Amino acid sequence: MKPKHILIISITLVVVFAFFVLYQFTQTNDFGSSNEENPNDKAESFFRTQSDGFSVDPFYLESAKSIFTADGQFLRFEDILAKAKSGELNLISELWNLRRQCPEGSTREQCHEYIKAFIQNEYSGEDAKKLLNLLTNYLKYEEAMVQLDPSSKSYTNAERYEQIKQLRRKYFSKEDAELIFGLEEATADFSFNRKNFLEETKNLKADERIRLYENYRKKSFGNYYDAVVSREPTYDKFETEMDLRQNELAKLSGGDRESKEREVRIRYFGKDGNERMEKVLKEIKEEEEKITKLQGEEKNFLKNNPNLSESEREKKLMELRTKTLGSKELAEEYTRRLEYENTLKNSGN
Repeated sequence: MKPKHILIISITLVVVFAFFVLYQFTQTNDFGSSNEENPNDKAESFFRTQSDGFSVDPFYLESAKSIFTADGQFLRFEDILAKAKSGELNLISELWNLRRQCPEGSTREQCHEYIKAFIQNEYSGEDAKKLLNLLTNYLKYEEAMVQLDPSSKSYTNAERYEQIKQLRRKYFSKEDAELIFGLEEATADFSFNRKNFLEETKNLKADERIRLYENYRKKSFGNYYDAVVSREPTYDKFETEMDLRQNELAKLSGGDRESKEREVRIRYFGKDGNERMEKVLKEIKEEEEKITKLQGEEKNFLKNNPNLSESEREKKLMELRTKTLGSKELAEEYTRRLEYENTLKNSGN
């Protein structure tokens, strides 16, 4: 399976199960090791006792000043909203960044009180109230995630993800849900529907298919499109184009196909990059040819020598692999790979 295909499948699985994993981590009582001597271990959680979550214990207000050092790098409230709406900033990732700075031994509730105090110290008035409201609702949503059963086999990945989206709307307004989960949900929709796009466009000319694919991405990601493109690795862009060209490339003769592939590689990686890639591709091709040759030789050897003992058979096979692959190290690596593949096959039965 090609790396790009693996990436797309991974995105699909990640967005479906990310928050199930997230909750499993956050439902534990401690973010670090527990410390019974800490006088704040039994700190009252305002998130649980107050509906608005805006009151902040003076202890945490003062402590947060040393935990979250105000170095002038924190974004203004307006910038937070703008970057979140464009996909440049992931509010959940930022929350986890803050969580990692909580003192070792802090309980989950304490850590959130520190974060709430940080927000109250760094922002003011309606800005702080807005951020605290988002945080309060997100923590309630996190706890509610445990009620969903990710192991159910009666739902497709898309149906499971739709359940998660519906749950989110119980805790967030449409605007707030988009602010926090917008890019992730757009990525999920793009991933779930990508297969249909590829099937519907498989008979189009490659250049037209690529153009429509980019239009499809723009439509899927909307305001997040620029942020997605800016973070996309060059190799991923190259792999995507090669995937979209596969049907057309398959119809070309060997020389024409190599010429077209070279043209695409140079466009993404330059002449030097293409030369390095061609060297690697050549090495891969030579290795594949050696493996194919070796497999044929092993098959003939085993057919012609059925009565060898197991130890003698393995000894002769190792000699054959060393001769064909060029070194004992490569022969041993090949043997380990075969053993691993056989283990996987047997475990699947």
